[in-house]
This record gives sequence, structure tokens and C-alpha cells, in this order.
Amino acid sequence: MINLKMKSLNEIVADTPGLLVSGEWVCLNIDTRTAWPTKPQFFAFEGCQVWIMPLTTDHYPGLATSKPAEMDRDECFALLHRALSLLAWQQDTGAMVVHMSGGDLPRMMGRQQSTGNAILDEFDLSDLPVFENGPQKLALALVREGRGLNHPGYSFLSFYRALETAIPDGPARGNWVTANIVRVEGHRAKDALEKLKANIQGDIGKHLRESGRHAIAHAKADPIINPDDPRDARRLEAERPIIEALAVLAIEDHLGIQTRHKAWREHLYELRGWKRILPPAVIQASVLPEPPDLQANVDLPTINFRLRRSDPFPLLKGLMPVHAGLTNQRIELVYRSVDGLAEIVFWLNFADERLEFDLDHSFQLYDDGSVAAAKNGKERCQFVWDYFGNGEIQLWDADYGALISRVDAYIPLNMMANLDGHVAELAAWDKFIADRERAVNADG
Repeated sequence: MINLKMKSLNEIVADTPGLLVSGEWVCLNIDTRTAWPTKPQFFAFEGCQVWIMPLTTDHYPGLATSKPAEMDRDECFALLHRALSLLAWQQDTGAMVVHMSGGDLPRMMGRQQSTGNAILDEFDLSDLPVFENGPQKLALALVREGRGLNHPGYSFLSFYRALETAIPDGPARGNWVTANIVRVEGHRAKDALEKLKANIQGDIGKHLRESGRHAIAHAKADPIINPDDPRDARRLEAERPIIEALAVLAIEDHLGIQTRHKAWREHLYELRGWKRILPPAVIQASVLPEPPDLQANVDLPTINFRLRRSDPFPLLKGLMPVHAGLTNQRIELVYRSVDGLAEIVFWLNFADERLEFDLDHSFQLYDDGSVAAAKNGKERCQFVWDYFGNGEIQLWDADYGALISRVDAYIPLNMMANLDGHVAELAAWDKFIADRERAVNADG
């Protein structure tokens, strides 16, 4: 059940054991520019456990971590800033730090505003990028800052600095802007570019550099941005979407950090983990209309089959591989439950970079008359309900806790959710389980 109700910070901390561990906590209190979660989450970042502190009725949201002994407070605050920049990039938004705080527990700063916030249940942290490159980190920080600032001039300058970070060489940067400005994405950037082309003759990149970046940063030569002239503010506000889109595109092209939209468009996360597990020869053979007869040793992992935002299904934990084969230009994998009474079948379609799952054929149960088989039936019933409710399949390595692959939310067509019917079906399963338990006890 998704909970979108805001609680007080004390309620959040009291209900979250990980936030009750006494230590030397450091916290970033932020002004968000996007929907923010209503429940706490944590993720691993640069060797630390970083908590996403949710929107509450009485305190700022933000990030928090318990400071490692070997790290000083400023280093820890810097780590949280980098984590915030990464989250902001993933959410295509900005965020400004308004306070830094701390204490023996995660002490966020109090605030009066408790309404008018955009909220969501939680962030999808399934596929956060990991990198050690200094320019990558700086570029994401500058984009977060640019998106978080209300001042059009300083926001424009932050985006231009991000562009400079991605392409440090000035002439190369100018040539790249001239060649790639037609690739900017987003209706705001495209509309702004068309209007600018109608009013500016010559090189658009040169105009953005001289009338934007130089005019904001310097006060010794024309053009100069005058804070008292509203025309300058309006112009920069109108051109800001262009420089933002260019900065994002340069970060993708030159620093290799995908936006959420590009990652979704390419959906490489669906099979990325399997490419590290399966031999290349097997993957190459799978896309052929008539694959050769391969003899390959494949060490398949034990997996946990999950749906994001659903409680784990005990039946689908520790699934063991029992079959791998090539069929219909796909790799077919069959996994069996620990009790041997369920099988999950799915297909790896490397030609289209898709993990394919068909509920009519992929989730098979076997009834041996036991109570366990009856409980499996109820669990499948709950799985189907959660899956049809925009369930997102995730395959985890059961031994190492690593995400192997995931798919986007299932979008049902020509269907209507019947909660009363679902509750009645679960009740019927409970009765069936109870009947079997009584039969077993009677026989015993």
C-alpha cells in the first residue's frame, strides 16, 4: 500500500530503527524543486549509508548520514552534497541546501510550511550511477545548483559552467555547440531556441557565450548584465532553457552520465546484469534465427524475484536455476522455488534489450495437496494484484544482494481494478489454507 501522508519527524524516526542509532549525524536540509518522498529511504554512496529524510509536517526534508570516525564533518557534508547532486540529476530537477545540521540523531531543522508540497511515496534508487570522476561530480553539482536557483543570471552561469566542465577546451566547446544545438531536447528549450533564432543573426553559441556567460561574470566590458534592468532578466530567463539543455547534452556526450529519459529510452538496465553473467557467445547466438548447437557452461546465480514497492514474496526468494536454453531468438531461463512447488520462466531478448515476462505462462504452481502449496496459491494471488497495479519486476542476486535487472512498470490495458474482489479472493485462499491445515492435523 502506497502511503502519501506526511508525518512529523518524530513519527518518522520512531518508526525507522535505522534512524534511532545514536552517533554523530550530519544532515542537509533542502528546498526541493521536485516531488519528495513521504517515507525514509537509504542507499549506499561512496562507502556510506545515506538516508533520504522525507517531507514532514514540521521539518525540512533532505539527506542525512552517520559520520564515519575517519571522516571530518566538512568531508561528510561534502559527501551529502554530492549525493544530493546525483539524486537531483536522476530526478531531472534542482535542490538548494538551506541549512546544515546534525546531532546524536538525524536532527533536521524545523520549518513552518507543511502544505503546498509535491509528494511521492519514494524515489526509485534501483539504478543509481556510480562514478569516481571529478568533472562528473562537479558537472552534476552545477546542474543541481542551476536548476535550484531562482535568479536567472546566476542560474544561467551555473549551467554554462557545467558545459565548460564537460568540454573544457574553449574552441572545441564552441564547435560542439554550433554542431549540436539542434539536438537540444524538451519543448521549453526548443521553443526558446526557435525564438532566439528569429531575433539573433549569426552564431547562437557565440551569443550565449558573450551575451550570457561573459556578461554575467564580468563588469568591465559590454555587454553587461544590469541587475536593475528587467529586460536583461527577461532575456536570460528566456535563454536559460537552451543553455540548460546544452549542459545536459554535453554531460551525456562527454562525461557519459545518462539522463533518466535517455536511460528509459535505451532501457539497457533490463539486461545489463545478465551481460556480466552469460558468455558473449551465448548472447550472440541467441539473436540468430538459427543458432548453432552450443556447448557452454553457464554459472547462473540464485535469484530473488521481486516487485518494487511490494513486500518481498517468500515463495520467490532464493529461486534456483533449472534450465537455460535458446528459443525464438531469446534466452529462456527457468527458475524453481526452494519448496519445488513453483517455477518462474522469463526470456532475455538481447535483440531488443528486453526482459520478457508473461503472467499467463511465466508463473507456474504445482499442487501436491500440502498446506505449503495452498499458501503458495495465496501468494501468487497477491503477486498478480501487485503486478497489475503497475508492478516493476526486479531480479536480484540472492547471494550478493546485487540488482541484476529490472523492467518498467506494467501498464494494464482494458482492465479495471476490483479491490473488493481481490480481498474476497484472499479470504477464499485463507479458508482453503485453513481447511488443509485441519485435514493435515486430522490425519496426524
